[in-house]
Amino acid sequence: MAHNIGRALATLAGHGLDRATLATLRRTLLAVPGRLVHSARRWQLRLPTDWPWERALSGLLRRVHNLPARC
Repeated sequence: MAHNIGRALATLAGHGLDRATLATLRRTLLAVPGRLVHSARRWQLRLPTDWPWERALSGLLRRVHNLPARC
């Protein structure tokens, strides 16, 4: 199951990660060097400005958020 979830995340992330190994996905998308902060009743993920995988992660989060809900 973890393998299938990893493949789905890699496909949704794009940016050349669709053929990446699970170790690469862990290093690029899952081990995020950011901080989760709570301010004004909202949670925000603050990433470093020079982190090379920021576009891939933000695209992945946007695509996952826009998936249709199934009942």
